[in-house]
Amino acid sequence: MKDLLITHTDTDGISPIILLNLTGRKFEYKCLEISEIEAYFQELFQTDLSIYENIYVCDLSLTPNIYALINSHDYHFLVFDHHATHLFANEYDYVTVKVTIDERLTCATEVFYRYLREKYPILNKPNIAEYVEIVRQIDTFTHTNFIPLGIASYQSFIGKLDFIKLITRRLKKDKDHFELSTFEKRYIRLREEEIKRYIEKRETLMKRYRIKGYLCGVVFAEANKSALGNYLSKKYPELDLIIIFDASKSISYRTERDDVSVATFAQVYSGGGHQKASGSPFTDEDRESILKNYFHDIEAVNDTETTDEVIS
Repeated sequence: MKDLLITHTDTDGISPIILLNLTGRKFEYKCLEISEIEAYFQELFQTDLSIYENIYVCDLSLTPNIYALINSHDYHFLVFDHHATHLFANEYDYVTVKVTIDERLTCATEVFYRYLREKYPILNKPNIAEYVEIVRQIDTFTHTNFIPLGIASYQSFIGKLDFIKLITRRLKKDKDHFELSTFEKRYIRLREEEIKRYIEKRETLMKRYRIKGYLCGVVFAEANKSALGNYLSKKYPELDLIIIFDASKSISYRTERDDVSVATFAQVYSGGGHQKASGSPFTDEDRESILKNYFHDIEAVNDTETTDEVIS
């Protein structure tokens, strides 16, 4: 039988796909944005899940409604995550949510890796462990150099599918270290300079607001959000949190303060995540609300009406 992997779309989400590739198991996978989770699981349980031996869920915080669905069926689910707002799910014996491992922040890839390597000894290789550590640094923003951020950027550059194939091939080799090609190293250096320039420009556009009693720095950005949020929260410690507004996708929250939990802040807006890095969805309804507020006489036109006008 084959497995099913349901996971997130970022580097921490697609790396479990790479790990399963290395086991040699047959599996299907589905990558989800946070806003897609609820609808996907509702549809999933309308299908025949008995064809899967294991259904893995990685790097996604599931809701009590979804757990009610899982618990009402007899399928073999295994959930691996690292978000603090998901810790409640550890009450289920098929769920493993860890925020830290060995007293440092962890990621879903590492939690899943520690499970898989017990089951598949082939994964006990130094280059694989090194790659998992790079993913952990990317997702927890605890890197000491620019290489992890550069790898995440390179993934965006070549695309999810090609990145999965590339890293799978590389990790199959019996190497003592995870190595970058000459081209990748050059790309990472160039991206580092580009990101620095982007951050400097965005910084000049940041505005300060008080929201829910918190002093917030708000900036609009559609790229380099983790790097931008980390930079601004460190440079302006007097701010409780940084809000990065991406109207095309989501809203990100960052802080360096130990006395502030952006996960708690994000939950107010149907989001969640970590104490110092979280997010909330920005939906089509939210975008439409902005349009109506700005263009007061706006009127939606569907595709059929547009086509009819062209034909006539």
